[in-house]
Amino acid sequence: MASMYLKDRVGFSILFCLALTVCCLFETVRGLPDSSPKRNCADLVVCVTKAFQPLGDASKRIVGPSNDTYTDARTGEKINFDEFPALIAYAVSETEIPLLIDCAQKNKVKAVVRGGGHHFEAYSALNETLVIDIAHINHVNVSADRRTAVVGAGTRLGSLYIALDAYNTSFVGGICPTVSIGGLISAGGFNMNMRALGLSVEHVQSIKAMTVSKEVIIASEKSHSDLFWALLGGGGGTYAVGLEYTLKLTSLPNSAMVYLNWAGYKDSTAFQVARQFLRWAPLTDRSFTSQINVYNNHVEIIGWHLGKTQTELQNLMQASGLLQISPQHLLNVSISGDCNTDASRLFGFAGGLFTCTPDASAISFVMNSTPDPFTPIPGYKQYQYNETTSAPSVLSAPAWPRLRRVAKSFIVQKDNLLQDAVLREVVSRIEQLDNDSQICGEWHAWNLPAVDGPGDAFAWRNQAYAHLEFRLSGSENAAQNNVYLKWMADLESYLRPKVGPASYAGYADHGISTNPYTSYFGSNVCRLVGIKKAYDPKNFLTNPLAIPPTVPQGVTC
Repeated sequence: MASMYLKDRVGFSILFCLALTVCCLFETVRGLPDSSPKRNCADLVVCVTKAFQPLGDASKRIVGPSNDTYTDARTGEKINFDEFPALIAYAVSETEIPLLIDCAQKNKVKAVVRGGGHHFEAYSALNETLVIDIAHINHVNVSADRRTAVVGAGTRLGSLYIALDAYNTSFVGGICPTVSIGGLISAGGFNMNMRALGLSVEHVQSIKAMTVSKEVIIASEKSHSDLFWALLGGGGGTYAVGLEYTLKLTSLPNSAMVYLNWAGYKDSTAFQVARQFLRWAPLTDRSFTSQINVYNNHVEIIGWHLGKTQTELQNLMQASGLLQISPQHLLNVSISGDCNTDASRLFGFAGGLFTCTPDASAISFVMNSTPDPFTPIPGYKQYQYNETTSAPSVLSAPAWPRLRRVAKSFIVQKDNLLQDAVLREVVSRIEQLDNDSQICGEWHAWNLPAVDGPGDAFAWRNQAYAHLEFRLSGSENAAQNNVYLKWMADLESYLRPKVGPASYAGYADHGISTNPYTSYFGSNVCRLVGIKKAYDPKNFLTNPLAIPPTVPQGVTC
């Protein structure tokens, strides 16, 4: 019986390979943009199928251009019709990664390792590449003393937090539940506790990584320290492939939360609130980390007062000067105390959660993201495979919406604060856009405690005063979409000369008007180039905005 089963499974694999090979040939005739991988597509399919053969489910974990789930499988959070990979392979074990890298190298295609699929330019899947999706490598193993956790590189933040709940501990990470741990760490990891506890990269003990030569190493402060430094904020997975992260855990105390919302105004309320926020929030008590969201018709503030009481936060807000601005339009003042960590992360975000309890277990499931967490793209079949979260005993989160994201990032530095006239103009531009744009200026207060020495590759930690993100949702209507794109381009032309080049690497932008390398990595560019050359001299792991192994144009080393 066993031999008959093996024979049937091998026979099925051969038929599956033949089917995809025919599809590859068909795609060549159609002449889609990804012409190079089609020359290697048949051999690539055979190779990947062999890599997946031990589990016998290759047909479920390989998606090519002819599959009806291809559009969904190649697409992360951002809906796009620009990037068409040769093949998407869904890995479930780190032991499959070297085999898949070998497949790409033998077939002369590059590999893109995809964790969360949140790249703002959709570079989580590129033309003519083998996409290695690692979202199913999402184990969370907590140490006996609960001080560290070994976490699979594809683990999504929301399910990580829920898994850590069982151990009464947590990780200093971002709010968005569908971002992967690898994506967060590669960008630096700003978060809603950073003014007290620092960036997420400061809470990583070591990284298990695989080089392009398929050597598995442990990168830490004591071993491969140069690579460890680069992987902490030096850009997404393009120096080596992150397999596991050993995270330093923190038991976060119950806290107080605030949500403020102004609406219904026809005057300068939004400007006044934004001005006071930017004057006050980066300079107040470091246990308070906050953001302001400026929309075209309302403005809101969300803040996390770590370890403080409701009374302490009420006093802080009374002294902020914010509650006195346009009180007739201040429609929601919610200040709640005794918020546990899950409730704090959801406060003001999850369907109007404005009151905390010490136990948020009834609602925390909304963070428990599955490996493939996004909503279907209208008109296309959704890809799904073994959608088990890192906390399988908890109900899975509802699907996360996809969008046609257009975004910009500006880091305001301490020695070049935003002038009132500039801020007024920026707010005015936001207010001129229509509701369909879903425009939002999401601005975070920084001014973190200074640290000595280059502990990681994030360049702007000590200089950052605030981070200004602008995002809108593009339109299916080409003419309207061009209006939105022009709005963003005009914002870049106006604001970049006023603010300067500094930008957040996690919000990559191909339309940035300054040198992208110095904008994202500052004075660290040359050191990063040297590390890239040492670990990936042929630039096998790359994307259009990644650090190259040679000095890029416009940079002097």
